[in-house]
Amino acid sequence: MKNLPKTLQKYYKPYGFVTDEYPLLIAASDLVVTRAGGSLSELAFMAKPAILIPIPEAVRHDQRANAYAYAHTGAAVVLEEGNLTPHVLASEARRIATTPDINHRMSASAAGFAA
Repeated sequence: MKNLPKTLQKYYKPYGFVTDEYPLLIAASDLVVTRAGGSLSELAFMAKPAILIPIPEAVRHDQRANAYAYAHTGAAVVLEEGNLTPHVLASEARRIATTPDINHRMSASAAGFAA
């Protein structure tokens, strides 16, 4: 957050691990950045575009497969943790959030996944 310009900081709220609040946070978000576990069903149900950062294979074997299967629908993009930098994350988030066609297409793909 401290690397964001002051004018943008008010629009971002990073959270640590959340449980009960998760559906409310997704509903209030335009774009969700998350791991690739059980959250995918909520993302699809609420038709939210997402950036998925799966837990590395050495830790858990299911998240990478989940992330790529979901992203294959067009509802999300996957950023591997080993390749992740603040610049890459910010650039991808900006691309999705500021391109209405991409945002709409990802939302529609998420809704189709839930159907």
